[in-house]
Amino acid sequence: MNLVERESHAKLLVGMLADGLAGRGRVALVSGGIATGKTELIYGFTESVRDALVLTATGARGEQQFELGVVEQLFYSAAMPADVATHARALLVSAMAEDSTGGEDARSIHDICALLLDLSREQPLVIAVDDVQFADRTSLRVLLHLQRKIRSAAVLLVLGEAAGTSTRPAHTALRDEIVRQPQARHLRLRPLSPEGVRDLLAHHLGPQAAADLEEPCHVLSGGNPLLVHALIEDFVAADRPATELGVSEPVTGDAFAQAVYTCLRRGEELLLRVAQGVAVLGELAKTELLARLLELDSRTVRDLFKTMNEAGLMDADRFRHPVARTAVLRELDPDELSALRLRAARLLHDDGVPAVTVAEYITAAECEPGAWAVPVLRDAAAEALARNDVHRAVDCLDLARTACGDERETIAVTATLAEAQWLVDPAAAAQHLTRLGAAFHRGLLPEREAWGLVRALVWFGRSAEAAAVLAELDGTAPDSAGPDSASPVEGEPNDCGTGRHVTRHWLATVQPQLLGDLAADLDGRQLDTPAAVESAERVLRSARIGETPLEELICALQALNHGDRGDRAGYWCDEFLEEARAHRAVTWRAALSDVAAAVALRRGDLVSAERLARAALGALPAPSWGVGIGSPLATLVQATTRLGKFQEADAQLRQGVPQAVQQTRHWAQYLLARGQHHLATDRLRAALADFLAVGELAAEWRLDLPVLLPWRQEAAQVHVRMGEPERARELVDQQLTLPGADGARVRGVSLRILASASAPGRRLPLLRESVDLLGGLGDWYELALAFADLSAAHQASAEFDQARIAARRALRLAKSCKAKPLHEHLQHHRTATGGLDFNDSAEYSASATPLSAAERRVAGLAALGYTNREISRRLYITVSTVEQHLTRTYRKLKINRRTDLPILANPVPGGSPVEAGPRAALPGNRQA
Repeated sequence: MNLVERESHAKLLVGMLADGLAGRGRVALVSGGIATGKTELIYGFTESVRDALVLTATGARGEQQFELGVVEQLFYSAAMPADVATHARALLVSAMAEDSTGGEDARSIHDICALLLDLSREQPLVIAVDDVQFADRTSLRVLLHLQRKIRSAAVLLVLGEAAGTSTRPAHTALRDEIVRQPQARHLRLRPLSPEGVRDLLAHHLGPQAAADLEEPCHVLSGGNPLLVHALIEDFVAADRPATELGVSEPVTGDAFAQAVYTCLRRGEELLLRVAQGVAVLGELAKTELLARLLELDSRTVRDLFKTMNEAGLMDADRFRHPVARTAVLRELDPDELSALRLRAARLLHDDGVPAVTVAEYITAAECEPGAWAVPVLRDAAAEALARNDVHRAVDCLDLARTACGDERETIAVTATLAEAQWLVDPAAAAQHLTRLGAAFHRGLLPEREAWGLVRALVWFGRSAEAAAVLAELDGTAPDSAGPDSASPVEGEPNDCGTGRHVTRHWLATVQPQLLGDLAADLDGRQLDTPAAVESAERVLRSARIGETPLEELICALQALNHGDRGDRAGYWCDEFLEEARAHRAVTWRAALSDVAAAVALRRGDLVSAERLARAALGALPAPSWGVGIGSPLATLVQATTRLGKFQEADAQLRQGVPQAVQQTRHWAQYLLARGQHHLATDRLRAALADFLAVGELAAEWRLDLPVLLPWRQEAAQVHVRMGEPERARELVDQQLTLPGADGARVRGVSLRILASASAPGRRLPLLRESVDLLGGLGDWYELALAFADLSAAHQASAEFDQARIAARRALRLAKSCKAKPLHEHLQHHRTATGGLDFNDSAEYSASATPLSAAERRVAGLAALGYTNREISRRLYITVSTVEQHLTRTYRKLKINRRTDLPILANPVPGGSPVEAGPRAALPGNRQA
């Protein structure tokens, strides 16, 4: 329907009025959906009437119990003659008295109608009753009787009803009889057509906006005039010019929301109730379920759906816009809303709807749901974790915890909740540790969760509580347990054994004093490098976030890193960092960034080490890091020191670390980093004090292993600087006798420092071996230091060509690492010596080398410290091909080893010979 059709209805009423004035009584029944303009049409008509007495009344849902209330409104019109009004009041009093005593009211109804007909003989009469569907029972009988008597009277009876909003027998009887009478006309107000919506929009917003908004406004409003007006109001309030080009979407704001609610309030009482049920159930609002939820019969629900669809409030039994649903929910009493949601959840559960869906209604209820909901919420939490929605899982478990039927179930749910919270915020999980600890000592916490509790307590520095749980788990004091009890049987699924194994091996490197004598045995096994590397790879191939303990993953990655397999450690860090991001596991991302930073530092990739350490510290707030904050902080201080960012390193050190950190290996890491910073800034005494303090801790904790805490080599460098070479050599010699000292890194660094403390004549062989060992690791920083010392040793031996080559390599590597202090030292040494030409122009060029392009690429990368495996990945060739190219290169250049390779300009076509990182991504090889 458009505006022209609505004007025709108004003209029809005027024509019927003319018949009434001529003594031909007429009845007009104006029907329309809720807020489709019925009241506006009737009101506009009565305001335009002249030469007739107009009596008006309006039905109201809340006044249906007041008999003759609507009729009483008619006689209270200001235009009513005084004597007629007095007579009418007497009749009404009598009729109401009869109704209250249960007497016969037919005479009263007849008398009231007779009074109105007598009045019409004196002056034509227009009687307009809007919302007649809400009129009281007796008033409806009066109107039914009256419409039968006006055929030859000067009366126009106009009745307005909201179509489909009432099934009351009295109203139905009136309606059915009116539509059968020849003097009656039924005016049906339909919703606005798209053209009608456009006309209304154009009237208020202009033709351009009307053309743009016609279709979406019609879809949103269903042609309901009240809703269209609300959309216009919201559009204007949003301050969008009516002439703006390209306006394609209406604005759904407060006016639209209020209009929707107003429409529902105008309808039958149950209409709003059904709309509330639809808003609660959402997409699951089917007729049968809605009837059960609201305790109505299905036919009533279907009729009310039809009413709302016809009124434009809904389309296919669904709200046309989320704003409408929100408006309905917002007006519901909070307690009633909670009760409806909880009842909906129970009905859905009984119907076998999946737990994840049922849980949405339970959690939305925001009230204690009862014990029946606990398994539903736990299942929903498990599904949420499976789809990486940790926060949803936490919400479900937190609510389940309040609804548990017994304490054992409460503890089980609390343990699961703590595990889920740990993925994103360990500090939030920490609030449960005291209760879980008490539950364990009372026998309510299973052993598997108890091992996780130990790790969590240690994480937050609660050592005494962790020791108490450990003692009870072992059934004896921690230092009396045998080492064999730490490992589960090979191939046998044993969660408790795995938890014991993981926890003890993690504690052995984090807080070994909690393990007593067992710590030394565990560390000895960890330093069996081939076995440790293979075991670590096995763990990493099968590890999954949310299933594998984080500490187990960290131990495996550190085993690779300490086993001189930084390339593999870096690969796995990249793999799991990507998985942690996908799982939104913030804690894992922070811890993995910390390990990746340590890996990058040991690879000489100082820029990446700094970036990853900062990422680790930024991923979690300091309270959530617990004692672990010492690790990324130590790496950051080491990286910034080597990069020459001394002020930044100072700033980090001034922040300090929590007191509990001092009970863990992270404190020793921190002291090593602080000592290195002191050494780099010429505070030798302070540096030595920190390194010796680490030595005392290492001895006390039986963790005196150079692969973990290389304090002797650091202290030896201080003694060299202080002019005490004998003490330096003593420390290095001691280090070379310790377990794990035969590893390439420990031995390579030890030999370099030993050379610096030795007589000039002994330095060259030590440094050559150091360069060979470090060159195979791909640690650019340590390799640059070794080349720098080797250059100095060659120069002291008057081997200037070899000195120049070694110096050039050191300079290039230092530059690639962005190791500013080392690079500046080498530049200063070049200037001071005067006799060495470090310029790139003195390097081997393509024309001066008898090498093919492929050989030059391989040789250039090898000279920069890349391993054969890294070269193969970088150049997309096999390791065997790399070896063949190097063999031919050695023969052509008449050299015997890798360290004699010249630094070639631009070994990789199209780019710098050295990129930001020392390793490339490896192809994925995780087990499915």
